[in-house]
Amino acid sequence: MPENLENYEVIYTHPGGAIITFTRQDGELDALAKGLDSEQFWVFKNVKALLARNDEGDLDEATRLMSELGFTSRVRELSDLPAAQSTPAREAALALASTPETHGHVHLPGPSYWPILFAASVFIALVGVLLWETTLFVTVIGIAMTFACGVGWGLESLP
Repeated sequence: MPENLENYEVIYTHPGGAIITFTRQDGELDALAKGLDSEQFWVFKNVKALLARNDEGDLDEATRLMSELGFTSRVRELSDLPAAQSTPAREAALALASTPETHGHVHLPGPSYWPILFAASVFIALVGVLLWETTLFVTVIGIAMTFACGVGWGLESLP
């Protein structure tokens, strides 16, 4: 296995279906894991920290740790890709990912009295249930108010 690569991709596959991909390009490490169990995930996190250092022998140590869990590795050096093709696409993807979509305001619901009225009507209904023998009328009123408040809250128009 080549030592101290700068740009590489290593794919670890497990017979159980788990796949882990580490890509180091331009000094950044990207990691993707699918289908791991808890032990495999723990080793994945340790290997990720190990490969983030990029010291000599780290890739060999990572492969050794993964092979102990039954993973096989495939390493490919990314320097054979033309830099003119890979770099602009990566920069465009990073620019799109780091630019938040803003429309000038935050989408939040407007102020409303319905949640407070709903909570009060549920409280009235529960008090009626606790004192069922003497206040059946209060229970019925509380349940009707709870239903009305739930419908009113649900049909409330957005700002």
